[in-house]
Amino acid sequence: METVELWLLGAALGVSLLYYFTIILRRHTGGGRPLPPGPTPLPLIGNLHNLRGVLHHKLTSLARVHGPVMMLRLGLTTTVVLSSRDAAAEAYTKHDRYLSARVIRDTSRAYGLSDRSIIWLPSSDPRWKTLRGIQATHLFTPRGLAAVRAIRESKVGDIVSYFRSCAGEEVLFGQAIYSGVLNLVSSAFFSVNMAGVGSEEANGLRELVEELLTAVTKPNVSDLFPFLRPLDLQGLRRSTEKCVKRAFHILDGIIERRLAEYANANTNTDKPRHTSTPEGTRGFDS
Repeated sequence: METVELWLLGAALGVSLLYYFTIILRRHTGGGRPLPPGPTPLPLIGNLHNLRGVLHHKLTSLARVHGPVMMLRLGLTTTVVLSSRDAAAEAYTKHDRYLSARVIRDTSRAYGLSDRSIIWLPSSDPRWKTLRGIQATHLFTPRGLAAVRAIRESKVGDIVSYFRSCAGEEVLFGQAIYSGVLNLVSSAFFSVNMAGVGSEEANGLRELVEELLTAVTKPNVSDLFPFLRPLDLQGLRRSTEKCVKRAFHILDGIIERRLAEYANANTNTDKPRHTSTPEGTRGFDS
């Protein structure tokens, strides 16, 4: 095992040195595509040493030196940082096609999430177009939002009623609001309440979401050094996969119950109902 680790370390150093000298050569010779200015990266770590401390303070100080459009090397990953409103506006209006193809973090690949999520799929993918069409047609149209207005008002009323019932008692405000909003969304999308306002079940769902967000947003060495992705050294992809599986299990249960209710409703509608005729005989009434 130690031999394998030494080989990996040697390969990382070799690739990093080659990458480093290639960057320096391009900057001095002008070869390759034009690159934004930025601090000179070090072998292997790139510009990670420039970001120690409070991140947004460091980026601000670097932008004062290198300008509003700045290039940083985070490990072996190239990153362009925009530090002004005008630069961001130009990037999102003139280069939106390039920005729409987001870089997929290693944790977002857990359980095949990046292959079926509208967040990570490229806009040219047929599945992305299908999901985008569903949202634009059924969920976020003025007609669709107006159709669930009564549901929104009802769920806000549930939150207010809960606070009234807890008058004079200690209330976990964040937990109550979270469960209320969760029910608002689930009722609008699935016509079911996922949890009672202020309940322990809602708190469990909240902890699941927070655990998932923590794993997804945590710095990951696999994103800085892509050749280390198969190893998942920090175990973030494995922990994210567990969270995603739990979340999908909850959503699959809701979908299966709704399909069963729909099937039962259609079955009951198709069944003929028996009624008594005036003569006392049995007949059928549609």
